Amino acid sequence: MKRALLTVGGVAQILAAALHVTMFFGLARTTEIPAALKPLLNIFNAAVLTAVLFFAYVSFFRRRELIETPLGRAVAWFVALFYLQRGLVEVLVSGLHPASLGVMLTIAALYAVSAAPSRSARVTAFSLKAA
Repeated sequence: MKRALLTVGGVAQILAAALHVTMFFGLARTTEIPAALKPLLNIFNAAVLTAVLFFAYVSFFRRRELIETPLGRAVAWFVALFYLQRGLVEVLVSGLHPASLGVMLTIAALYAVSAAPSRSARVTAFSLKAA
């Protein structure tokens, strides 16, 4: 199940990456944003795009590590926290938009569930401590 959740999460990351690529073009064409702020917004957009592409990569090509290793689970928790924080910032900056916030919370939940250790891993870890 976790592999399927990460695949869905990877698709969401690709869609988010496409959104951020289109934002580069939108920033270039808009006249509502002062010219002095556009380079800063492009830098922030590039940073988020890089992170989202990394999230997509690990979601598609490093699923086993995300599920089974401590570092992978930490990365999955980071992705979940990234989207929780992103949703909070969006609410603070733009106001409450339920659809957008719902997408952010759903992506966060996908990665949080994937990061949680499986029942067999918890039993094994407990068994090792008891021995």
